[in-house]
Amino acid sequence: MARSLLKLMVFYLGVGMVKSFVVASALLAGSFAAQAASFALGTGPLGTTTVNGGNVILAPGLVNDTFTFSLASASTVQSNVTGFFGNFSPAFYSIVSTGADHVVGGGDDAVVTGFAFTSTSTGNFTNLSAGDYYFNVFALANQGPSAYAISASATALPVPEPETYALFGAGLGIVGFIAARRRRNS
Repeated sequence: MARSLLKLMVFYLGVGMVKSFVVASALLAGSFAAQAASFALGTGPLGTTTVNGGNVILAPGLVNDTFTFSLASASTVQSNVTGFFGNFSPAFYSIVSTGADHVVGGGDDAVVTGFAFTSTSTGNFTNLSAGDYYFNVFALANQGPSAYAISASATALPVPEPETYALFGAGLGIVGFIAARRRRNS
């Protein structure tokens, strides 16, 4: 089917015109795909390892990319998006919770926080509970090609040991005992 369509195009348009049409179609399709893409950063805990992603935009236009990730426990997430080639302005990224339906773009998604990004690398810290999230990179690529990189890492928040609670309880007991004794003596 595809071969007969190509023969028909060559017959009517000529070889040179077909080559130009194929190249233009490939570039056009590539630029559309690159400007609205979804990527998975990880489905398990990010841990203390940094995950990286990014995208190259071939032609000027809007960028609206998503990078999904999941956290198994409450964590501090350090994230950074840097435009390292070309020109993005304005340029923002946000961390969005997928909500109860765990679907990107579902009706219950909620923006947790957002940041602007430039060609200068700046780390941003956010405390997140366990769940499914995504980074939404939204920018205007003013020239093509342009490229940006995203990196993120998560560190689980510390959970107090049982001994910590025992010492806390003992301290409260002593303070209560002293307060009761002072009340009796006065």
